[in-house]
Amino acid sequence: MPPKRSLPAGKTTNSPSKSKRSRLSNTSTTPRKRTKVQRSIWNSTDDWDTLISESQLSTSSISIRPPRLRELPTLVKCCSESIARGFKKLWDVSGDGTGAEFKAAWGFLPNHLKEGIRDSVFRYWGGFLTVKILAEVFLIPPHLYIPGELLPSISSAEHVKSLIPSPEQREQFTSLSLKHASKASDLGISAIIYNLPNLESINLKGCSLAGEKTIKQILGRCSGLKGLNMKGTKITEGEVKSLLDRFGKRLEVFKVDSVFFENINDTFSSQPYPSLTHLSLPGDFLNSPSKDYRHRSKILSQSFGGYPQPRQSHPENIIQWYSFHIHFPKLTHLYLPGLLIPEDTLINLSPGLIRLDLGAGGPPVPVEVLNHLLEKQMDTLRSLKLGHIKSTKLLSSGIPDSTPFTRLGKILSRCERLEEFSMKVDPGGSKDPMCEACMGRYSDLIFRDGLSGNWRKSLKKLSLVIPQSIDSSIFFPSDSHHEDERSVTSPLEQLELPSAIIDDTHTFALALQGFPKLRSLDLSGTTITDEDMEIILQGCKLLSRIDLTSCRGINVRHRRNIFRAYEHN
Repeated sequence: MPPKRSLPAGKTTNSPSKSKRSRLSNTSTTPRKRTKVQRSIWNSTDDWDTLISESQLSTSSISIRPPRLRELPTLVKCCSESIARGFKKLWDVSGDGTGAEFKAAWGFLPNHLKEGIRDSVFRYWGGFLTVKILAEVFLIPPHLYIPGELLPSISSAEHVKSLIPSPEQREQFTSLSLKHASKASDLGISAIIYNLPNLESINLKGCSLAGEKTIKQILGRCSGLKGLNMKGTKITEGEVKSLLDRFGKRLEVFKVDSVFFENINDTFSSQPYPSLTHLSLPGDFLNSPSKDYRHRSKILSQSFGGYPQPRQSHPENIIQWYSFHIHFPKLTHLYLPGLLIPEDTLINLSPGLIRLDLGAGGPPVPVEVLNHLLEKQMDTLRSLKLGHIKSTKLLSSGIPDSTPFTRLGKILSRCERLEEFSMKVDPGGSKDPMCEACMGRYSDLIFRDGLSGNWRKSLKKLSLVIPQSIDSSIFFPSDSHHEDERSVTSPLEQLELPSAIIDDTHTFALALQGFPKLRSLDLSGTTITDEDMEIILQGCKLLSRIDLTSCRGINVRHRRNIFRAYEHN
């Protein structure tokens, strides 16, 4: 080890702390005055609230509380709900994760009680349930119910053959609902159908890989089929023809959505379909301008071009809009999303229509078409969903004529059984100048009379996404009604007005007090205030869900806790 070097005489070592103290002591003999640091705006809770409430950025702000009971629950319902809510704890009682004790007790329950518990368990514990648990416990005849939208294990499962029931149960199943199993193979789905020979109803909505093999098994094994939903699958026009030829005379439900029809006469050669009550077809199946129409419309509707124009249907087609009541004489539910139809076209349906769904947005539908279609359905119509609507009639001043819209409003106001009404436009509009002018001026004429009139006795759900300002006075009952009619309690339970332009939020809040049965309210993006919400909550005591996302008039702390804020005040 080398020897330490000695320091020269007269030099001493100074520690860093001593030298630092000496420097500080030599600089000044008086203490330095501390400068006051201003509080940063980012450290203030109130300033954060202001920043968020005034910005365009906002996360989903939904206030939820347990729903109020509709009626006094029976002992059976209370027990079923307790089992469903405590399912995970009951499953883990055995301690080994196999649920042995739960399965043993489960076997003593009758099937009609198991169904209610199963549905509730799917809602509460869908993320916990594996394919193995589903196969061992929740395959309950007669309905094989596997909703992928509630069960992540199903929506991501590539192999579903394990869902095939045991041999002693297979003949008991008459209904199959395997929905939104987007990764399940065509072969796996067909295997399930092959092993269920007595199926009368099949719902494969959202099973995007279901195709040729599945259709083959349906045609070969399901001789008693009455209902089929193939929306969101790979079904082709040729397979639609095979299904209609095989089951068309007895089918009661038939739903497809993405099929392109090139040969109407061949596909529907087995018409008429005397038993069909529920029908869903692509809205462009008769008047599509070209085979790539849907691809082009998706591109053009997002640009300046708008939706392509419909072509007239070929006169030799055996299916025509004006003869629809002949080909489908018993329709009660008609779904035509994205309806593409020329002007001066008549759609004739037999009386008795209960539901008409044209989807949200989509190509503009001539209002005259709706007037002719709905005036014969006023006595039975219960649900109506509309998108873009237009009229080509112009006044001498060059603006669209309001008369057809007023007529549609009068027709709908006489629908005394209407329970659901929806009218929604695309976020970017229709890109059709005439349609934009009509929707911006006359949207309220369609629902104004009904909302303040006959609908107050029947309407349960109202959804509006329109470019026109909403007059809050339409939510009050009409003065033309008798006193006994004005005193009828409205059954409205769900109101959706996202991004609505409300002319007077205070008057609107007072009007909503006339809907004491309201349970769900969507006012996201509106100018509603805390004071308005207090008025609404005073009159609507059954509310359990309120969406206040991006409502700048609501304190940012209250948007997700509006019920707690109201109770605190």
